[in-house]
Amino acid sequence: MKFAGYPASGALVARALAAVAFAFAALAAQAQSQSRTDCDCADANDLFSRYCAARGAVGEWDRLIRQVRSEESKQGKVISALSTKDDLALCVDEVISVIRHDKGNVPARTARGSTDRNCNVTVDAPTACLRGVIEYHESWHKKMCDAHNQPDAPWRDTSNPFSYLGALINRMSTQSAIDYMYEERTGYMLEVQYTRNRLEELAGRCKSDAFVPAPSGRSFTLRRCPRPDMRDFERKCTRP
Repeated sequence: MKFAGYPASGALVARALAAVAFAFAALAAQAQSQSRTDCDCADANDLFSRYCAARGAVGEWDRLIRQVRSEESKQGKVISALSTKDDLALCVDEVISVIRHDKGNVPARTARGSTDRNCNVTVDAPTACLRGVIEYHESWHKKMCDAHNQPDAPWRDTSNPFSYLGALINRMSTQSAIDYMYEERTGYMLEVQYTRNRLEELAGRCKSDAFVPAPSGRSFTLRRCPRPDMRDFERKCTRP
């Protein structure tokens, strides 16, 4: 079942290596092959909450990308990821938190995940369905991490020992802020795709606050995601 009212997001700006496109395609195929038994009616609210939060995260990354591009243009130099990552991530985390707690959202469980510098993925999730969501998101970061660690990666040139050691310790030392943001944005775009696919499988057979009758009255569609105006909130993000 397809939902109306949510147009597909625009194509990602070509910013990373050509291998990124192949990785994205591989992950898309993985989503289609994901076992449908991982998510059931009891998971609908969790999926909807993650879906809305991920959509909000994509929008905030888009805003931040535009802002940093403008700063780079004015300064005439590339802004590094290491110098801005924490603040950028804080801005997105604030948007996600506001959406999750919005009165227009649904009660839902939470989950989290991370990918360390050795490309190991850690997932903390209360259900198999949410575990699938987080693993799918983190699999993107793992692919990017694995690509960074290839034996022929440019940073392995030891002619500049400081650059070599920096990249060996933290792959973010080789990323610009824009590169970092596009990687993060892609992870959330994949999460939007994944959760929407799972919700489409559940629609029509599950009673959940995530679904509302379609205008025709003969089927169901997703309720609208909360769209809070972040200007109404006191933010710690220094890039409002």
